Amino acid sequence: MKNMFSTHQTTQAIQKTLKDVPTLKSFPLIGHTYLFLPGGKYKSERLTEAVKDISKNLGPIFKLNLGGANLLITTDANQTRTLFRSEGLRPIRPPFPALYYYRKKTFNSVGVVPGNGEEWHKFRSGVIPLLGTTLMQSYAERQEDVADSFISYLRTARNKDGVLEDAMEHLLLFAIEAISVVCPGHRFNCLSQNDSQASDIVTASKDFMVGMYETFIGPPLWKLFKTSGYKKLESSHQIIYRVMKGHLETIKQQYETNPEAVKYEQKYMYSLLNNKKLSEEDIVMLSMEVFLGGIDTTATTLAMTLYYLAQDREIQDKARSDAETEDLKYLRACIKETLRMAPTAGANSRILVEDTTLGDYLIPKNTLVLAFSSVTSSDDQYFKNASHYYPDRWMRTNNEEFHKFASLPFGYGPRMCPGKKLVENEFVILLKKILLNFELELVGKADVGMVYRMNRIPDKPISIKFVNTNH
Repeated sequence: MKNMFSTHQTTQAIQKTLKDVPTLKSFPLIGHTYLFLPGGKYKSERLTEAVKDISKNLGPIFKLNLGGANLLITTDANQTRTLFRSEGLRPIRPPFPALYYYRKKTFNSVGVVPGNGEEWHKFRSGVIPLLGTTLMQSYAERQEDVADSFISYLRTARNKDGVLEDAMEHLLLFAIEAISVVCPGHRFNCLSQNDSQASDIVTASKDFMVGMYETFIGPPLWKLFKTSGYKKLESSHQIIYRVMKGHLETIKQQYETNPEAVKYEQKYMYSLLNNKKLSEEDIVMLSMEVFLGGIDTTATTLAMTLYYLAQDREIQDKARSDAETEDLKYLRACIKETLRMAPTAGANSRILVEDTTLGDYLIPKNTLVLAFSSVTSSDDQYFKNASHYYPDRWMRTNNEEFHKFASLPFGYGPRMCPGKKLVENEFVILLKKILLNFELELVGKADVGMVYRMNRIPDKPISIKFVNTNH
């Protein structure tokens, strides 16, 4: 008995800890930032590629110090699973300090993105209804109408050769109109009319993401003066706040006089107005977040899906045949495959709430861990021929097995993206209509990758020729 006890003690004593996790050479003050400076080995906008390269040398778990923050990075799906399954009921993420500071100071409300703990949990109650199937179905007809508007828009937006240049820019207009029918519940006619708000909203959406990114990855100079990134946070919020506030006032008046009508016509906005935990400022803030959260990610995923389909006629024809069916299973598989190969989120981050064993290491609580699903989702270890666009892998008839934590485009657990069901429906509805009306041909042969602007977006314009079909 004594020997068994001694063996246990010895095993525990030699378990590796955070200090044993491999890392690269660092320097005082700047840590590993030198790797991403001009002339450095990597580019910050290609962080996924940098992490993939570093992991080849150091293994699937390593440490970096970037922007003054100590990061523990993993490219192992098993460790990702451990991370999420030990995150608790109120998972903690890095708080985006500049965003938190600006919102608290200006609006006295922070929203679900930068918040943590009980504050986050309160705001989370405002976005949970988006995950409901009934709510999603209540907007299906309006999503169909927006998709029809985009088809009409496509016919006139193409050039004389039938080419839609820089499809992402056009899909941003679709994304704005599609999310607007849900939040703020007023449809912005970006596609069928010259909506004066559309260009301002597109600019604000881009500035918001760039502002988030610049204030997050760089040194916190915004605490000393208004940096370019901080100014973008300000301007984007001012534009979207003004838009949201005006439409919320209108729907609030309707709610006060006829709440049942609002409940029937605008289920999501009704859920916000009926949430007693939320102040008026909170409702405006959540409306801004839901609205902004459904724009660039939607446009990116659709643009990349069209890019992949336009390259492979066999897959495109199979998707077109599926578009004529009721279940649209193959179209959904196409979306899953796009989100595997070109996820808009690079990594999922959590601050450990308890000491956790990741791989061979016992990692103490309060450590910031980044699980790079944009690396695992493109790894042959987890997906056969991972660099090949193959939607069939997601079909049940294919019987391919893969790690459930290797591709997590919407995150996981309590902090997963609440708009998942809604946006997936938007995707398949629009793709169905595009494929039934057009054949797709890629213009240009350059490979399209992804770069970081907080979310990941295509690294070059995607131009596609839309050829009328006989459907």
